Amino acid sequence: MDSIESYPLHAKRGPKTCTMPDCETKVLARGLCSTHYGRWRRHGDPKAFLPKRYDGCSVEGCPNAHDSNGYCKKHWSRWHRWGDPLGRRPLVPASDRFWSKVNKSGSMPAQGKIKGVCWQWTAGQNGRGYGAFHPSKTETVLAHRYSWELLRGPIPEGLVIDHLCRNRACVNPEHMEVVTLAENTRRGFGVSTWNRLKTHCPAGHPYSAENTYIHPRNNGRICRQCARDRDRQPSRQARNKRKKEAA
Repeated sequence: MDSIESYPLHAKRGPKTCTMPDCETKVLARGLCSTHYGRWRRHGDPKAFLPKRYDGCSVEGCPNAHDSNGYCKKHWSRWHRWGDPLGRRPLVPASDRFWSKVNKSGSMPAQGKIKGVCWQWTAGQNGRGYGAFHPSKTETVLAHRYSWELLRGPIPEGLVIDHLCRNRACVNPEHMEVVTLAENTRRGFGVSTWNRLKTHCPAGHPYSAENTYIHPRNNGRICRQCARDRDRQPSRQARNKRKKEAA
């Protein structure tokens, strides 16, 4: 075979079929078919081996489509990071990840009866100030409950954790106690607690045993003196009279 440069560019002036051995494809240029001419243009040799074309990922058992270098996107990313398409980031146990986010040299609690410092949660918190932890990608738990279960065991169903130190971001089990929801609410500083601490009604009448009526449905306190004053109003008396006449 003469040098490729000696063949004319136009196919009509040269041979009709490819001059490469065992190739009878129609000539495209310089005596070569489109396949061998493309190899010569890219690699300088019509016999050059072209890269293998992958229909899918070359990793055995992987059904994903080919992305680059014979691998799918997932296995190529692993090969690019760690040099092995089957390699992966070493898995760290959830408990080790949890304690790496805890500062066991926190501040002393405001409650004097609690011993020891708070174990402050240093990672993310929810909208109420409680620590949030992800044992897995699809699971989110409260940090103080996770700490209790790691060190003390499972929490009985229907019970909650009460922070004795009043620090919601604390995960020290010595500063927690398992109680019922009602008990936890009574110990807290919510609306029900403030109402329970009131000794007088808004009008200034005392919540004494003689002057207090307990509502049978919601156990709410009703001032008897305020109720009597309300019933003496002319509008209330007229409305009650109309109801009796209609009945």
